[in-house]
Amino acid sequence: MRLTTGIFTNHVFAMARRYLPVITFLTFYAYALPENTGAGFTAAFNQVGKSQTDVMADRAEYDMKSAWTQLTGNVAIRHAGMELHADSVRYNSETGDADAFGNVSLTTPDGGVWRGESLKVNMFSHQGLTGAFDLYSKPFRLMAESGRMNTQKEYYLNNAVFTTCTNDVGRFHYHVSAERLCLRPDDELIVKGAVPYMFGVPFFYWPYFWKDLERHYGFRFEPGYSGDWGPFLLSAYKTPLYRNKAEKKYLDSKTSVDYRMERGFAYGEKLNWSSGDDWKGWFSAYYLKDDDLPWDVEDEERYRLRFNHSWNVTPRDQILAQALYVSDDRFMEEFFEEEFDKMNQPENYVSYTHIGDSYSAGLIARIRLNDFYTQVERLPEGWFNLNSTELGSSGFYVENSTTIGFLNMEFDKRTFEEEQDPAYDIFRADSLTMINKPMKLMGFLSLVPRAGYRGTYFSKTLDKVEYDKVTSNGVEKAVEFVEGGSGFRNLFEAGMEISFKAFSTWQDFSGNTWRHVVEPYADYTYVPEPNLLPSDLYQFDDVDELGEMNSLRLGVRNRWQYKNNNDENASVNELLYIDFFGDINLDPEDGEDSLDTLNLDLRYRPARWMRFTVEGEYDAQKSQISDASTRLTVWHKIFSADAEYRYLVDDSSLVSGQLTWNINPEWAVSMYGRYEYETSRVEEVGTWLQRRFDCIAYRLYVSYEPGYTRSDGYEEESDLKLSLVCWLTAFQPDNIRELDNR
Repeated sequence: MRLTTGIFTNHVFAMARRYLPVITFLTFYAYALPENTGAGFTAAFNQVGKSQTDVMADRAEYDMKSAWTQLTGNVAIRHAGMELHADSVRYNSETGDADAFGNVSLTTPDGGVWRGESLKVNMFSHQGLTGAFDLYSKPFRLMAESGRMNTQKEYYLNNAVFTTCTNDVGRFHYHVSAERLCLRPDDELIVKGAVPYMFGVPFFYWPYFWKDLERHYGFRFEPGYSGDWGPFLLSAYKTPLYRNKAEKKYLDSKTSVDYRMERGFAYGEKLNWSSGDDWKGWFSAYYLKDDDLPWDVEDEERYRLRFNHSWNVTPRDQILAQALYVSDDRFMEEFFEEEFDKMNQPENYVSYTHIGDSYSAGLIARIRLNDFYTQVERLPEGWFNLNSTELGSSGFYVENSTTIGFLNMEFDKRTFEEEQDPAYDIFRADSLTMINKPMKLMGFLSLVPRAGYRGTYFSKTLDKVEYDKVTSNGVEKAVEFVEGGSGFRNLFEAGMEISFKAFSTWQDFSGNTWRHVVEPYADYTYVPEPNLLPSDLYQFDDVDELGEMNSLRLGVRNRWQYKNNNDENASVNELLYIDFFGDINLDPEDGEDSLDTLNLDLRYRPARWMRFTVEGEYDAQKSQISDASTRLTVWHKIFSADAEYRYLVDDSSLVSGQLTWNINPEWAVSMYGRYEYETSRVEEVGTWLQRRFDCIAYRLYVSYEPGYTRSDGYEEESDLKLSLVCWLTAFQPDNIRELDNR
């Protein structure tokens, strides 16, 4: 009897375990109907080790033998970010398999939306098969006759059409038809048998096409016209040679083939590499056999080679390298204008830098590669900087700056005959040590007295030789400087900086707290005449120009700041900053005024979207402005503008401006110009006009450079430039134009 009872009990438990899903299902079917959902059936299934599955439908029929459920009418199934909607679904709650029919839509965890009339999918593994469908996977819309989705959330499609346009079918600005297609969202797109269409017209065929969805690989084209180049077409193709997205490592190649009707074909290759955060760099080679040489260039074989690399050896050690070699000094100006504006003379160097807790040190080698430039070579030069460090607990702070190296001054070889080359070189060791002691008197007055010594060794100096020179007026005394022996310069310095701060605060009616800070200061410096004067030394940089000094700087800083007290996370904003100071020479030469220069540094930011700056120096000895810069910058969702005036006495008085106006989401325009008052010349005026569709954007560039006479007498002709670029709005490149990115 006991055995029979045990067998019966085990049988009951086995039946309960087998039909537990059925009991749960029927319980929800009978009692768990939600209010105001429009669904007649709602259920939640919990599988061991799996996320909860929610099911809704108008009607449900459960097959107790096969564990399948037939769901009909407004069916919705949700599981782990997957959401399936259809008119009817045959669903297995144990395996996750679903056969959907009629107005099927499937939303995947990556945001993709799959639409069609039928679909077989597993809600647990995300794997499925389908017939004809319409899929949206940002930024693509894809339509295909058939396809499948695997467990890695990859889509494999047959006889597909894809685009990034959002218009209705038949009204795409562009689309691509493909025999076969593989899409890995946020990773890559692989297409076989691709035919692109522009406004419904086919224009190319790719047997194989690949698109990285993170980096901007592929073709670039820029057609246009220039008075100097004639009609031109710039083209490039960028592709990865190696990539590891997980570790952010890559090696890219970009091949350029350019045609300029007046200048001929040009070819370029650029390699970009990166190992993530450790090192990165690039190498570029560009070659042109010029059909229309400038008057001062003789060789038609023209080229540019450039190498840049940075390597973070450790968190404290870095190596930088740059090399630029060109065929002639006009090449950069003609074909890499933007790069030429930033660096009109090549900088070729290799440097190593180490950052310590309280110091930094390094080694740099700087060399001239082209002999038609005048440059200072450092072959090599080591340096060491000690940050301000307290000597024990004495309250005294010491800092040091030291450089040791071989310096070589090379001049333009075209200027002198070989036997007259004035190049010179020396070995120089220079070290400056300063000691200061910050103090505060009466609780508000800051005093920082300092004293320092600068010792500099020169392997060569200049000796002054006087001799009699026969002229038309007779015999006159003349001076000639000749190379002398080594020398050591002693330079002592003493000084003190005095300053204090005063401020007041108040609140306005808007709840802002305002603060006005005034900081008067004075800085006195005394350097007695050294034993070696600048006229006794070869000149390389400002170290060789140092001499006696007895000067006082008087100034005052003003700051107007405010903070919004109604916002707990608000930071202090600085509305206006003014630093006005003057340098006074306490030991002027006969006939000189004591006041040397007046200086102004002003920064005004009345709003987060506006900034106004003024910097300038007034030479009181000559009663003229030495240099000045004024700049107004505004930026907004609708427009941005930049206006600047730069002045350098006896050299330049340049006004430049730029305005970009986003008229609406479809149209934008930008205008810019530069005018040089010193020569009364319009340097350049230009504009670009942009039309943006939902998937494609076009930009037309137009600029004009009036002709002028250069300082060497050469007549530069006027140059009108036009070019057109376009890009997919879903994949806007880092550089809209490719003119200098070659």
